Amino acid sequence: MAQCAAMADRIAEFFAEKTARRALTLGLFLGLIVGFRHLAVLLVFFVSFERGLFFTAGSLSRRFKWKRLTGLLLVLGVGALLLGLVGYVSAGRLASLVVETRETLPQRMAALREHPWYVQLQQHLPDSEDLAQSAEHYAADVAKSAAAIGRGLLSALIGLILAIVYFLDEERIRAFRDSLSGKTLFGTLVRWFEHLAESVSLTVQLQLVVAGCNAVLTLPVLWFIGVPHVPALMVLIFVSGLIPVVGNLISGAVLVVLAYQVKGWGGVGLFVALTFVLHKIESYYLNPRLTARHVALPGFVLILSLLAWEHLLGFAGLFVSFPFLYLLGKIRSEFAAEDAPPPVELPAPAQVG
Repeated sequence: MAQCAAMADRIAEFFAEKTARRALTLGLFLGLIVGFRHLAVLLVFFVSFERGLFFTAGSLSRRFKWKRLTGLLLVLGVGALLLGLVGYVSAGRLASLVVETRETLPQRMAALREHPWYVQLQQHLPDSEDLAQSAEHYAADVAKSAAAIGRGLLSALIGLILAIVYFLDEERIRAFRDSLSGKTLFGTLVRWFEHLAESVSLTVQLQLVVAGCNAVLTLPVLWFIGVPHVPALMVLIFVSGLIPVVGNLISGAVLVVLAYQVKGWGGVGLFVALTFVLHKIESYYLNPRLTARHVALPGFVLILSLLAWEHLLGFAGLFVSFPFLYLLGKIRSEFAAEDAPPPVELPAPAQVG
């Protein structure tokens, strides 16, 4: 018994050390993320729906003193109606456009390489072939993602159900969360996963702003050129704008092909210039300014992080960069607060009798 007690004391002393406790917590946190990495899409949908329900149904319930279920049913009803209208108007056209683009894009890219302008450009830009191959690579990834749309819809449905359950049981979940001690291993893991959910929410918000700017700036050009299927193209531009860095390049490649069919090389030049301008606005203005509000790092570091994660994970790495930096900043702040010396209590001034 004495030996068991001594062993327990040594284990307790070991985990009482900050370095060992932090290493264990970080290892478990990273292990859980890697082990459940296939649920990343579900996490994105859950966080997006959960924040959306609290912003809409929660605001209605507080404003009109309704029960949460009443506000939830109203929001779900309006959302289903709007989704049905959008699907009825543009789903068929968008699907045919995606299929046509997927089938004809490789041939059009090959024809573009044989054009005299491209040959002249290649002489001045030796890396133009690599750029073209990268564009085809990302276009192929998007085409494969479109083929897996069924799995995405299933994840969205499960995420919506989880968000509804969380919205209705939020008070009990919060009470359980408040009962956890922040200094325990389980409490720390829960807090860090809350940071992960917050990073996902911020990432979605940032990309929604970028996608909205891309769609608004592109719409007048579509009307000016006279490209057909403008509503479906707006959906394509907005959805592709949700992809960091390369999203507007992907939609720009599709629009260049359509512009060539309508206006020839004049339309191609216009959309190439527009894609270039939108990419610069996103890379050097929107992303640095929006991310600087939540991650106190220079824009150069943000770009390096994007390049590093894209090299490690490929296309998916573009979505990991900001959540990684946000989580790293939060954990570093917690460690710094833990290492800070306790405040010195000054003696009370002596009272003059």
